[in-house]
Amino acid sequence: MLLEKIINQTIAHYETYNKALIEKKTLPVKFHKVDNKRELSGAYVYKKSTVDYIGCVDGTFVAFEAKTTNENRLPASNILRHQIDYLNKINTMNGIAFFIIMFSNVDEFYIINSQYLATHWKKSWTYEEIKNAGIQIELTYPGIIDFLPYLYSI
Repeated sequence: MLLEKIINQTIAHYETYNKALIEKKTLPVKFHKVDNKRELSGAYVYKKSTVDYIGCVDGTFVAFEAKTTNENRLPASNILRHQIDYLNKINTMNGIAFFIIMFSNVDEFYIINSQYLATHWKKSWTYEEIKNAGIQIELTYPGIIDFLPYLYSI
């Protein structure tokens, strides 16, 4: 939840200063009934969600997933296969697809290209591996992680 809050503050900052337009995707939910009072009932998820965030930076489509771990590794079980497949499609179409990973045990944030995790798929990736393959992003005032400068470097 903390990572999501920080990313949401970051993308609000980007939009305020016209640096990027990125939005948090919602869960694809349908409702069986909506009454006259706009009360909803019978909600259900009608398809798999893709990734957490999508948007546009300098005319380029971006999509990314945010993951937090409190261990010295990122378990592959935290990433769904259809998320990797979706991000691979974005890369194939010349978009930018990546992960922002928070290691909460050391309070560090990393940005890493989704292709790295896809081509090095295994049960988990160590903190050192993510640190070496990704780029560390500093948390700055007022609670943002400015990842835009790194998009073309990952």
